[in-house]
Amino acid sequence: MASAAVNNYISKRYERWFDYSLYHCGLAGIPDEAYDVLNEVLCSLLQKNDRLLDKLFETKKNGYTELDFFVLRMIKLNASSPTSQYRSRYKPLPADENVDYTQLDVEDVLDEAEDKNNAVLERLHQVRTVFESLDLGELAARVFEFRFFQDENFSDWEGPETLKQLYEVYNGVQELIRKKIAGESIF
Repeated sequence: MASAAVNNYISKRYERWFDYSLYHCGLAGIPDEAYDVLNEVLCSLLQKNDRLLDKLFETKKNGYTELDFFVLRMIKLNASSPTSQYRSRYKPLPADENVDYTQLDVEDVLDEAEDKNNAVLERLHQVRTVFESLDLGELAARVFEFRFFQDENFSDWEGPETLKQLYEVYNGVQELIRKKIAGESIF
C-alpha cells in the first residue's frame, strides 16, 4: 500500500497527468482512451514496491518529483508504443468499414464459461475432499497443500528437502488422489 503522501500527491497531480495523457493519446489516434491509459499507468505504479514509490516521490528535480517523470514517461509509452502494456492488453477489435453491423443476423449462443468454471470448482472440491480423507504424513500433506492449493513454487519452499524430494512427494500424493477419484484401489 502506497504511503499517504504518495496517494495525496497522485490525487493532486491527476488532472495534470490526465492532460498529458489526453495530448499523447490524441497524437496516437486514441483520444477517447486517455483516462484508460492514465488509470492503467497508475494501477501499474501502485503495484510497485512502497520503498520505490517513496524514493521516487522524495527525489525532486526542477520543481517536480521523479514520480512525475516516471508517470509521464509511462503515459507517453503506453499511448504511443504498439507493444506497450496498455496497447497490447487492450487491442481494438478489427472492423470492416464496408459492413453494416446492424443488418447482420446474430446467433444467440449460450455462454458455457460459467459451466466450465463450475466444473473446475466441483473438481477442486473433489480433490480437496479426497486429500483430506487420505491418511498422509505431515510432510506429504504440507507439500501437496503448498503446491496444489496455495499454487506456490517449490523454489520458494522453506525446508531441508531438495526439489527432487518435493516433486517425488507431490507426485506421489497426486497419484493417490487420482487413483481414489478414479475408483482404483490405492492399497
